[in-house]
Amino acid sequence: MASRRGASAVWWVIGHAMRDSASVARGPGGTSTMVAALGTAGGAGAAAVSEPSSRAFPQQPFAQAASALPAGASAAATSWALQGRQHVRCFSISRGCAEDAAAGGAGGSGGGAGERRMSLGEALNTLVDAAIEKVEAGDMDEAVSLLKEGLNTFEPMFPNSPELGELHNQAALLLLFQNKGEEAAYHAGVSLETTKRHFGANSVLTGHRLLRLGVAKFVQGRMSEAAGLLREAYGIFGGGDASPSASSTSAASPAASASASADPGSRGEAGFYLDLVALAHCRDAGGVNALTPSLRANLRALKEAYGLESMILSLALAQHSRLTHGGLDQADLAVGEALMQQHIALLTDVVGPDAEDVAVARYKLATYYYANDMLRDAAAAVKQAAVALRAHYPEEHDMLVLCRHRLGMIFAAQGDHRSATQLLTASRKHFLEGAQQQPQQQQDGAGAAAAGAEGGGEGQGQNMLAKEADIGLAMARCRAVGGRSAEQQAEALESLRREVESLSRSIGEGHMLVQGASRYYTALAKMAQR
Repeated sequence: MASRRGASAVWWVIGHAMRDSASVARGPGGTSTMVAALGTAGGAGAAAVSEPSSRAFPQQPFAQAASALPAGASAAATSWALQGRQHVRCFSISRGCAEDAAAGGAGGSGGGAGERRMSLGEALNTLVDAAIEKVEAGDMDEAVSLLKEGLNTFEPMFPNSPELGELHNQAALLLLFQNKGEEAAYHAGVSLETTKRHFGANSVLTGHRLLRLGVAKFVQGRMSEAAGLLREAYGIFGGGDASPSASSTSAASPAASASASADPGSRGEAGFYLDLVALAHCRDAGGVNALTPSLRANLRALKEAYGLESMILSLALAQHSRLTHGGLDQADLAVGEALMQQHIALLTDVVGPDAEDVAVARYKLATYYYANDMLRDAAAAVKQAAVALRAHYPEEHDMLVLCRHRLGMIFAAQGDHRSATQLLTASRKHFLEGAQQQPQQQQDGAGAAAAGAEGGGEGQGQNMLAKEADIGLAMARCRAVGGRSAEQQAEALESLRREVESLSRSIGEGHMLVQGASRYYTALAKMAQR
């Protein structure tokens, strides 16, 4: 349910839009009605309506050729930025859309209804501006509430309006960022049906809606449905695989085809998610590696079309990361390694080889190597991550402490008990202190990156790392008493077993770190029996 604060903000937005519209739609007598305020004015009055003045938005590459639209329809592709990231809204009139309409779009109605939708578009632009401000303030929930309240308010007044289809589309995008796939799919589905009804099955706007619904189905894990939607969108965007509707008698007009070819960003996005669907079915490293060139090319197209800070780009990378880390838990070693290396390659293409995100991914690869007894590779990866991180942070930063911690665990597994004890004693103290100082860390952001690098929440991550340090110190003691009395060796092994069980109770026996610790406990137990 939307918050009361969101509801009141919606009514402020509506009132603001009505006042602006009334100033140009007022009749000779100086009076205006609800209908006039929301837009039956035509001719010179309609031309006088301006874009919201609160923020200037750059046009997307396809803004001047959005789709084959009906005459009088008010759907232009205008971008809006959330924390500098772009996505598309289609509320306002544009010359490009008018030209596409003249070229012959499918569906929809013009005349007075089109003029009415223009003023609705103004109101929705203002509403989205308010949602933008909420996201920029870090309040995604409130931004979604604003959009939902806008839908609840305007849908009874303007049923089946294409502009409201766009508002559903915007809500779906924000919900995908909240990982709410089912709710996002609902809004994306409504948006698709509304857009298809007004603009036809082959318009570029319909392709955008197919793409958004396909991504929502992908997030839900419904791969077969996602693949069908994404292939259809890819065909509309000129990606080679024609959509099923393109082979029907109502083929897209030349203007629509030209619009599609001018939209490489959406084509790249559809292609990227089609690659992800294929990646989800890979069972060997060769299949993963075969997809890497296409994934990289499509991601580069996204970056070039929307920019480094694009929400669309961030969402695509997040979905690849989700697949990768799911694969680490389920796939064999070679597949997991290929997935991690592929993710590092994608991040490198986007942000460069020395970026923090790439360093964090390398640290995760080092942890994966460590858990699978590939200690040389683990040491090389963690040292490479540390070199990159030193360009961003001082030595006492959580991420660099985390790198020294992982190196200490590697030393413990290799038998260098002195180096392991030195590094892990320091990291254990650091993480215990961090767990006790969570309120301040949550305020300034310290510790969150280190916890996230190990896949836990901040408090859980700090405690988990301290417990793992206890395991490493116990491993070091087992190495240190090697060759001494059987009683000392048995005591050291029992201490290690208790520490492994403690970590297992804390984060689950299936966690990568627990499996790695169990592997090294078994190896040390066998050594003690010789």
